[in-house]
This record gives sequence, structure tokens and C-alpha cells, in this order.
Amino acid sequence: MIVTDIPRNSNADEKIKLAAYCRVSTNSSEQIHSFMTQVKYYRDYEKNNPRYQLVGIYADEGITGTNMNKRDEFNRMIQDCRDGKIDRIVVKSVSRFARNNEEALRVLRELKELNVSVLFEKENIDTDTMNSEFIVALFGMNAQQESMTMSDNMRWSYQHRMQSGEFNTCKAPFGFKLSDGKLVIVEEEAAIVRRIFNMFLSGLGRFSIAKVLNDESVGKDLGITKWYPSEIVYILKNERYMGDARLQKRYTSTTLPYRLLYNHGEKEQYYIENSNDAIVTREVFQAVQSLIEQRKNHNQPNDLTDNILKGLIKCPECGNTMRRIGNVKRPKWRCRGYCLKTSSCSAHTIYEDEIFVAFTNMANKVKDNQKELILDTISLLDQLMQIAGSNKERIHEIDVDVADLSKRKYTFAQLHEKKILSDRDYIVKTNEVDSQLAKLRAERKKLLDDDKSTECIDELYSLNKIISSYEKKSLFDSNLFEDIVNKIEVDDKGNIVFSLLGGLAFTERIRR
Repeated sequence: MIVTDIPRNSNADEKIKLAAYCRVSTNSSEQIHSFMTQVKYYRDYEKNNPRYQLVGIYADEGITGTNMNKRDEFNRMIQDCRDGKIDRIVVKSVSRFARNNEEALRVLRELKELNVSVLFEKENIDTDTMNSEFIVALFGMNAQQESMTMSDNMRWSYQHRMQSGEFNTCKAPFGFKLSDGKLVIVEEEAAIVRRIFNMFLSGLGRFSIAKVLNDESVGKDLGITKWYPSEIVYILKNERYMGDARLQKRYTSTTLPYRLLYNHGEKEQYYIENSNDAIVTREVFQAVQSLIEQRKNHNQPNDLTDNILKGLIKCPECGNTMRRIGNVKRPKWRCRGYCLKTSSCSAHTIYEDEIFVAFTNMANKVKDNQKELILDTISLLDQLMQIAGSNKERIHEIDVDVADLSKRKYTFAQLHEKKILSDRDYIVKTNEVDSQLAKLRAERKKLLDDDKSTECIDELYSLNKIISSYEKKSLFDSNLFEDIVNKIEVDDKGNIVFSLLGGLAFTERIRR
């Protein structure tokens, strides 16, 4: 039945700008059919309600409703409401709108302030005609409980399979691919992994290894645009590369919104030897772990300092890198251009231990103000990206095309099942659709990769993750330094500037 209720506060002479939101929760063929049915339903909805002008159908396919941040189309719809493009939203049910009750109510309150009404058809709830927050909360609690029950069942399933040894992994690390639930070595990637292990054993640090790989564009043909020190250490510490598996390194929280957390002993872990083929020998892997521990214990490493600081310290006056000079007891760094008399700049000089102290002070301050310095910056960049709308229109067009192609593929499957399409015709037609889907998805990925703001946000998330695991210290942490510092600048005013991942830069006064 088509609902024809019109909001009470609408002007009879004006069209009501209507938006429809639909969502399915899995990628199964039945749910794809449900998804396309909803899209068709809302196109017919406008035809049966002449007062409405359908400005858009916002459709998220194959993603969860428990976290608003993962729903691109939903977030785009809310932004369009803020921009005045939408007067009214129609959605099938509360559970389609959100399964996280707290976030749903927050959004509804904002929409009410924007004078945007929402009609939930199944529950016959109209936020324009009644005080419906309590009713929405009631239905939202039911939907939220349903989501939590499903998640609990899924967690139990994973736990049971890990205990019995049946579970391996859901995602293949770099160097492997998943085939029939098993990890299979990808030799082209595995060669890079072996090189990373060998470079570390030869004395290079994580930052230096990442720089070498980036300078040589290693992995560019595999779609890798940039290597980060955090990725290097992930590879060096991952027991998968010697053929073993430690399961449940991370776990999903039991409260909404669900978050993936690192397991610091809250949950039991399971260690399986010889779970997959090895890329490096057990001896090489264990030698790397021993070297990591040795370097970790060098809070102010004299023998490794050249690797840590080399190429990082820049002269603010001429841009030249600074070189290490002086005695072993208290080495210092001075502008290379000045030393070689190729630059007329001042003799910018800084002692090595001053860099260590300044970095430690800076790192501790960042740790104390992590939310304001990192998380708030990420939030601001997200907002700027929404305002700029970089590539979003084309990405939306691609998403619509993908939905249409998915519908065609489902139709072919139905015709084949009913023997209307022969096996040969079915294969030909589905291959054509798959080819178009692959091109669209490749274009979508490129559009996202081209967005520099996205890359910056990714780096900031990496920085936030590293700082979260860092414990404040009074001595220099060489591992943290290698992971987060991109560049250092010094001046004669007693200041040193650390440029970190994500483009953040912090100035610390040198203590002399």
C-alpha cells in the first residue's frame, strides 16, 4: 500500500523535496533483490504522490546499520538536509534507518532542528505529526537488540571455530591471498616481504626501509602508493610470515557502536604452529624479533642514531640536510651546505641529545592531548571533505550503476535457474556484467586514491593508533621516533620542529 500522507506544515503551492533511504545488510543475492525492490518502490512512490518531488534515492548496499560512519549514502543524505536540499525523508522502517538507537535519536533531533521530517512506513511513525521520539526509541531498542543478538551469535561462532582450530583468517596479510579459506603465497609480494626482513637484519631501521621502498617505487604495480614505518613493523612482527598464527589479536566490543579493539589480555588468544606456508624461515623471523628487542632497549642508541636521524634534519635557511659531526660522547648535527661551503647560510647546529629530549617532551605532550591534537583534526578534515564533496558525485553515480548491474546479474541468475537462459548464455552475460563491475570499482578506487585528504586522514589514523599504544617516558623512544617523524627543522632561536604523520607539526623549545 502506498502512503499518501502529506506533512501538515507544507505549503500547498510548493513541491515537497522528498528523499528516500533504503539499505540491505548483506551481499547475498536475496538481499540484492530486496535492495533493487526498494529502489523501484520509491520511484513509484513519487508517481503516486504528486505533491512530492523526489530529489534522490540514497541507498547503502551490503553494510551494517550499527555505525553511521560506515554508511556513505546515509551521511550524504544528512549533509544534503543540512544544505537545504531535502524537506522530508521516507524510509521503510526504523531498523532500516539505524540499528544504533543512540545515534538514530541524535540524527532525528538534528533533522527536527533543520525542519526535515521523517516517515517510517512500517511503524507508521511520522516525526512531523507527532512527538515520536519515545516511539522511535522503543522501535530502535528492538532493532538494536536484534543487531546485538546477531553480533553475539557471530562472536560465539568465531570463538568456537578458533578453539577447535577450524578458523584461520578473514583477511590475507600482504604476501598471501585467501583461497578456499587457506592462505596461499603470492610470490611477487612475498619477495618484497623477504627483502624487508633482510634489510632490517642488515641494520636498516623501519623508517629507512620505508624510505628505500618508496624511493624505488617498490610495489607500485601492486597498487601500493606509499610505505609507512608502521606497515614495516607490522610485517616484521607478524608470525604469519614464519608459518604460525596468533588468533584474536583484536576483538569486537560488545556495546554499540561496535568497535574493533586491540586485545591486551581482555580476551583469550590462540596460537597455532604451522598454520600456513612460510615466507621466511623460522630462524630469520626469530632473529628479527631479537633485534627488535635489542633496539627497543637502546633508549639513546649511539650505534643506531645515524640510521634514525640521517636525512631527516633539515636546515630551515637553505633546505640542506644536516650532517653528524663531533666526538662520540656528545655528537652534534650541522648544516651540510655550511660544512661543505656550498651554502652561505648560518651554521645551524644542534646537539643530538637535545633532539632526543625535545622529541620525548613533544611525544608526551601529544599523548596528553591526543584527542584535541589528532582526533579533532581528523574530524575537521572529514567535515572539510564533506563540504568540498571531492569526487563524491561521480562516486555516487558509480554506486548507482553498480546497483543496476547487480540487479541485472540477479535477473540473469533467476532466468538461468528457470531454464530460460542456457548455461552458455548465462556465463557470457554474467561475465560481461562482471567486467563492467570490475571497471567501475577500479574507477571508484582511483577516485578515492586521488583524494589527498583521504590519504592524510589515513596517516592521522595511523598516528593516533601509534600514540594510543605509546606509554609516556622520560627517555628517548627510538621505535616511536622512527614510526611517526617525517622531518625535523631547527633554528637559532632554540626551537626544533617535528613534522609527523598526517602533516601535523609541533614545535618544541630546545633545553640547553
